[in-house]
Amino acid sequence: AKVDIKIRRVKELCRCVKESLPWQIPKTLIKDLVAYAVARINIRRTTAMNVNICPKVLFTGIKVNYNKELSLEFGTYAEVYDGTDNTAKSRSVPCIALYPSNNSTGSWEFLNLKTKSRIRRSHWVKMKTSELIVNIMNHFDDKVERTPQEVPQDPVQELEPVAPAAQPVEQVTEQGTPGSAAVADVIEEQPAEAVSEAPQTVEATAQEAVSSRTRLRSGESILRPSKYSMATKVDKRTIIDPVKKQAVEKAEGDEVDLILDGLKAVEIISEDDVEGKAHNCHIFTVDKTLANGKFDKCKSRIVLHGNEQDPNLYPDKSSPTVAIHSIFVCLAFAAFQGITEVAKIDVKGAFIQTPMEGPPVYIRFSPQLTKLIVKRFPQYAKYVNSKGCLFGKLLKALYGCIQASKLWFNNLVRFLKSEGYEQSPTDPCVMRKIKGQKIFLLLIYVDDILVIATREEIERLRARFIAKFQWITMEVGTTHSYLGMQIKLFDGYATIDMIHYIEKMLTEVNSEKTFATPATKKIFDVDETAVVLNEEERKKFHTLVAKILFLSKRARPEISTANSFLCTRVTKATVEDKRKLYRLLGFLRGTKDVVLTLRPLNLKLEAYIDASFAPHHDSKSHTGVAIFLGNALVYVASRKQKCVTKSPTESELVALTDYIGLVELFAEFIAFVTNSLVQIPVIYQDSTSVIAIVTKGGGIVRTKHLRVRMNLCKEGIDKDRFKVEHVFTHKMIADGCSKALENPDFRVFMNNVLGVVEK
Repeated sequence: AKVDIKIRRVKELCRCVKESLPWQIPKTLIKDLVAYAVARINIRRTTAMNVNICPKVLFTGIKVNYNKELSLEFGTYAEVYDGTDNTAKSRSVPCIALYPSNNSTGSWEFLNLKTKSRIRRSHWVKMKTSELIVNIMNHFDDKVERTPQEVPQDPVQELEPVAPAAQPVEQVTEQGTPGSAAVADVIEEQPAEAVSEAPQTVEATAQEAVSSRTRLRSGESILRPSKYSMATKVDKRTIIDPVKKQAVEKAEGDEVDLILDGLKAVEIISEDDVEGKAHNCHIFTVDKTLANGKFDKCKSRIVLHGNEQDPNLYPDKSSPTVAIHSIFVCLAFAAFQGITEVAKIDVKGAFIQTPMEGPPVYIRFSPQLTKLIVKRFPQYAKYVNSKGCLFGKLLKALYGCIQASKLWFNNLVRFLKSEGYEQSPTDPCVMRKIKGQKIFLLLIYVDDILVIATREEIERLRARFIAKFQWITMEVGTTHSYLGMQIKLFDGYATIDMIHYIEKMLTEVNSEKTFATPATKKIFDVDETAVVLNEEERKKFHTLVAKILFLSKRARPEISTANSFLCTRVTKATVEDKRKLYRLLGFLRGTKDVVLTLRPLNLKLEAYIDASFAPHHDSKSHTGVAIFLGNALVYVASRKQKCVTKSPTESELVALTDYIGLVELFAEFIAFVTNSLVQIPVIYQDSTSVIAIVTKGGGIVRTKHLRVRMNLCKEGIDKDRFKVEHVFTHKMIADGCSKALENPDFRVFMNNVLGVVEK
C-alpha cells in the first residue's frame, strides 16, 4: 500500500507539471519528466524517517545546492553555455531543462534543441519561452531525415587533453581531425594540409573546409623537460627517406590494428547508434629515444580529445606516479642487498587494456583516420557517414580520456594485489611482496614498472603479465633507461646519469665557456635596474630553467641552489638573470660526465637541514635539505622560505619544522621497503640555539606561530620519533643547498651529495 501511495504521488506530480507546460510533451521525454518528479520528491524531508534530512542527502551524502536545484523546472527554456573557440561562433545553445543531475556541482540535464541530444551542463541563463520554442517542442517527435549539418556538436570544455604520461613528446604532428573529404575506395596518401599541429573543430557547413583551432596560449612555448629527452616529433610532410616513411606508416597501421583488432578497444557502430556526444580523436607519431640518446622505436598513438569530455562526470580522475625519492630509496636498498640485476616492464597499450567504467563514451574518427581504418578493415566501410567519418563506442580506456589514467592504475593495482603484493601507505606506487627472507619491490610510473626482485620472481611476473595483458616488453639487466635517467647497478652501489640529456640541452646555447661552480655568492642578489629580456628571450630562459629543474631533481642535485633562484625569475627575467643562467650552463658543460652514485653503507636515515638568513631581496631566508640513507643521497631540496624571520635562529627553526614531517615519512617508507624497524632518524643542525629550544623548551618566542613550531619539534623528540643532533658548520652538508658556495667548499659539497669517493 505504501508503495502504491508513493507511485501515485509521482504520477500526480508528473500530471501537474505536464499540464503546466505551454507545449505538448513528446513521448520521448516522459521518462525525463518522471526523473524530474522523483528528484523533486527526494529533496523534501519525509515523515518516514526520524532524521531531519532529505532522502537525497541520506543516500548520496551530497548537500543539496538549492540555488541551482530550484532555479529551473522541467520544460524551462534556457541558453546553455557551449564553450568558446575564440571565434565569432555562438557560445550558447538553446536547451530545455529536464532534471537535476544529482552531482556535487549542481548540474542539470538538458535537451539540446539543435541536435535533439541530451547534455549535462552547470552554467545556463533562464529565458522566457517564446512561440518559436513552443512550436519546436510541439513538432519535436516529427521524424526528420538527419543531414550532415545536424551532427551533434557539443560544447568544448576549456581543459587540455590528458596526454599519456608514459609517452611524453616534445611536439607532436597530429592527424585525425574531422574534415570534409569522403572515404574513397582506394586509400590515398594523406595530403599535407590534413596534418595540423593542434586539435580542430568541425564547422557547421559540410561543404566548407575545416579551419584549425589554435592552442591555448598559456605556456604554449614552454617545452616540458620530460618531453625534451624522450621523444621528438615525426612530420610525414618532411620525411624524405622512404625507409623512415615506411616505418611511420607501419607504426600508424600497428596502432589501428591494436585498437580495433588486437585489444578490441573500440566497437565500430553506426552514427545513428551514438547516444549524445561523439568525441573527436587524432593520431600522432614520435621517434622515441633512450636516456643515452640511442634510438628506441617509432611509435604512433590514437588519442581521444579529452578536452571535449565533461569533467564533472569524473570527480576522481587523478592517478599517482612513483616519486623520484622513492626510486632512490629502493635503488639504495637494492644496492645494499647486493642486487645487480633488475627488470623493467612496459605494458603495450596499457590504457586500452583497461575496461571502461561509467557512462558510455563515443568516438568520431576523422576522414583521414577513417581511410586508414577502412584500408585495413574493409568491413567497416558500410558504417562511414556522408562526411567520411566513422563512429565507435569505447570498450577500453583510450589514451586521452579523462578517466583513462585512473582506470588503468586501479586495474594494475588490483592485479598486483592478487599476485601477493601490497601498497606502501606512503607512496601508493611502490608495492612490496615478502617471500621468506626475500623482499620484492615494484615501482609504478603509469605503464613503466621497475622490478627489483630475484630472477625467479621476475620470470614469474613475466608469465603473469603476459597472461593478463598479452602484449608486454620486459628488459632484464644491470642498465636501464627509466624516466629519463640512465640507471646502472653494480655490486654494492648504483649510478644515475643524464649525460645525453645535458649534451642535447647545451646544443641550444651559443657559448663554450666553462665554470668551476654553478653560481657566485651573489646568486640571490637582484638588480632592479637591469634590462628586462624581450618576450622571445624570456621564453627561452623559462624553457632552459625548466629543463635544468628536471635535471636537478634526478641526477644533478648540486645545482639545486642556483636553479631554485632562477625558477623565481622566469616571469620577470633580466639580462643579469641570463648571465646567471649561462654560468650554470657553463658549469654543466664542464661537468657533464659527472654521475650520481648511491653507495649505502647501512640503512640509517640521516637528514641535514640548514638555513641561510635573509639572503633574498625581500628579506626571506633560504632552506636547504639533504636526506641520506646510509650515505646515499635520496632527497635534496633548496627552497625560499615562505615567511620573514627576525633572526638566524628563527630561520633555522622554520627550516627544521618545515621538514620534520618529511623525515618521518621517509622513516615510515624505509620501514615498509625493508620490512623492519628502522633506527630513530637523526636530524643534524649546526645551530646550538635551535637545538636547545626544541630539546629543552622554554625561552621567549616572538609569536604564537613560532611557539607552535618549537613545541611541534619538541613533541617529536620527546616521543622518540626523531633526534636532533649538533654538527659543525664545515660538516653541514645542507649548507650548499641553502647558499651558493665557492671552491674548495663547493667541491666538498658536490662530492658529498653525488657520492663521490675521493682517492
